[in-house]
Amino acid sequence: MDFDLARLEDVISPYVMVVRSSDVHYVSSPLADMVGLDREGMQALLPELGDTENGGEETLCLPGGESAPLKLPYTRTTINGMSMFAFFPKGPSGGQIVIEDDAEVFMSVLSQVDRHTINGFVLVEKGHIVYTNDRFLEFVGYTRQELLGTQFLRVVSRESREPFVNACVTPVDEVPVTEVMLTSSAKRRMHVTMNAGWVECSGRSLLWMVFMDITEKKALQRRLGEEHLRLQEFFERAPTGILLISPRGKILESNAFVSRIMGYSTEEIRNSPFTRFVSPHEVEPLEQDFRRLYHEGDDIRRECVLRTKEGQDITIEYSAQLIMRKHHKTGALMLFSDITEKKALEEELLRKNAENERGLWEMAEVKDALEARAGELNRATEELKLLNEKLNLLSITDGLTEVFNHRFFQERLNEEIERLNRVRDAAGSIALLMLDIDDFKRFNDTFGHQCGDMILKQLACRLRGAVRSIDIVARYGGEEFAVILPQTHLADAHQVALRICEAIGGTAFIIEEAPDPVTVTVSIGVARLASRAGGKADLIRMADNALYQAKHNGKNRVEVWQTD
Repeated sequence: MDFDLARLEDVISPYVMVVRSSDVHYVSSPLADMVGLDREGMQALLPELGDTENGGEETLCLPGGESAPLKLPYTRTTINGMSMFAFFPKGPSGGQIVIEDDAEVFMSVLSQVDRHTINGFVLVEKGHIVYTNDRFLEFVGYTRQELLGTQFLRVVSRESREPFVNACVTPVDEVPVTEVMLTSSAKRRMHVTMNAGWVECSGRSLLWMVFMDITEKKALQRRLGEEHLRLQEFFERAPTGILLISPRGKILESNAFVSRIMGYSTEEIRNSPFTRFVSPHEVEPLEQDFRRLYHEGDDIRRECVLRTKEGQDITIEYSAQLIMRKHHKTGALMLFSDITEKKALEEELLRKNAENERGLWEMAEVKDALEARAGELNRATEELKLLNEKLNLLSITDGLTEVFNHRFFQERLNEEIERLNRVRDAAGSIALLMLDIDDFKRFNDTFGHQCGDMILKQLACRLRGAVRSIDIVARYGGEEFAVILPQTHLADAHQVALRICEAIGGTAFIIEEAPDPVTVTVSIGVARLASRAGGKADLIRMADNALYQAKHNGKNRVEVWQTD
């Protein structure tokens, strides 16, 4: 045996039998005296013992010594690979004992637990509850009559019985603080910490236990752990490089993207100065930028050349900003993307431009050479045209949502108003919709900026599908969009805005980080400008004022600017 059997009787029951590998190893003296059977006699009764693994209750008829046969309820608990059978002569709910009747014992116990904060308090004698305070009854949901005289293991969850018994059978009088789980009358499990100890008084051996409920604390720890895992997953799966840099320029953390493009492991990168990974000519400008960041607080946004573990140079575009905690500068956060291919494309474009220019000079000097190389020049010109078209499209397109950007919106609005003013038809007009996502900050705070970007992309796609091909959809800034409706009157523009509002709010958005689809609504301001009735600023102001009114009137609605 790995523990004191006498102490085991005090913890579980005086009427106890220990079985290991289908062999009876121990029968307590009170049990042997009561039933008149030794180890061999109890061994013969083993097949009659039911499967009451960890807490179930059954009944067994035993000889009863010289008296009539006894019908005894019992429980079975597995501890350290051994089965403990505890029998109850009066039944699990009989034999109520009130410890207050023995004032000397009661005061002796209280003197030992006085230094503890008493929450739930229980006294156990020979494995049975002899006293419990009201707080413990609140924990487990039983009445005092239901618990007094019953085996204490009845309220210990099966997962905790082994550590509970192992802690209590230690030879010292003060039991180490132990975390256990109790099971209430409603079968609800609760986590508690247990302070316990033994007291000997008036010939009685009592186990006192003080319990503190830590169920909410354990649940909070679990939720915090889950949240940490989600943040760590986002950090590692981010499609950009993320570095946390100390005020001294050392890398504190880096994500998988950094290791992937640099060829270094996370351990090789951590605690290294950032300048270790840049090309030598970049060290001094980088140090100057970071000194300005920490001294003046100016965010950094520029390009830099890094050198991989294999000695290759890659170009990154990065931004860095300070991290403040309690008004102290604790570090800097750097985000960067690999733009090596983009730089190569730009260099290729410059090279082709240079080649084309040289070819033009040569063609002016040598006509025959011009004719011979006409085919090659045409191909180069077509390639240059395609590259220029791509760059031009990139220059007028919002990189995230793939609709027109703010600069192109301003240019097209100028052109449409100028065209409107050139037309002599007094009935001509142009309409403008200003659209803003309702409570967009809540999405970013709840699911992160990456999920916010996904919402912007999906919304832009639905917005394009809700308007005509001649209408101009643009991202005005942040979560705000604008739609130019040429040759459109106010009533028609109002209908378009209502259709957009319904199309966006009527279908849920799919967000990877959200457990369920989310609903997004928008507020829209509508304004119209007649021929020679004002300029671009007037139209934007009226639409923006209408948008403000929509926000003010409850969001998820359309407001039309009627009068200035």
